[in-house]
Amino acid sequence: MKLRRTLLALALPVLMSAPALADAYTVTVFQCVNKNNKQVRVTYVDGQYRYAFGKIDDIPDIEIVRSPQQLTQNLLKTQAADTDTGHAQIMELDFKNGTYVYTVHSDYLGTKRAGGVDVYNKGKSIASIDCLPNTIVDNLSEHIYDLPERPY
Repeated sequence: MKLRRTLLALALPVLMSAPALADAYTVTVFQCVNKNNKQVRVTYVDGQYRYAFGKIDDIPDIEIVRSPQQLTQNLLKTQAADTDTGHAQIMELDFKNGTYVYTVHSDYLGTKRAGGVDVYNKGKSIASIDCLPNTIVDNLSEHIYDLPERPY
């Protein structure tokens, strides 16, 4: 009986901490760096998507946290593209913040890669940040299908 209590006392804290560890796990959804050494980063943590832009290893210039239901996505695939292979796929993830929309995009243009973020205010394009192709970490395809589609 004493052994059972001891084992339970040892095992209980471990079992109780497992959900907390699972909730704190951070997944990189998309990440890249532009020519000015600023990073675009989308992570998924605690059931929320986080968009951040700013200098690497510094406090972000902007950070937006949204639930999956607050995001929209757009996916474009074509086999008649003007690329070296004729194929193209563009995935977009929209973070709305007031009248602004930050559209993170990952582009597979034949054998070429591109990505970045486009910023819109009241539907008008106001900025476009292109990333260096060799810095792109893209896991959007693992998340985009579960998010609401962008209305047209």
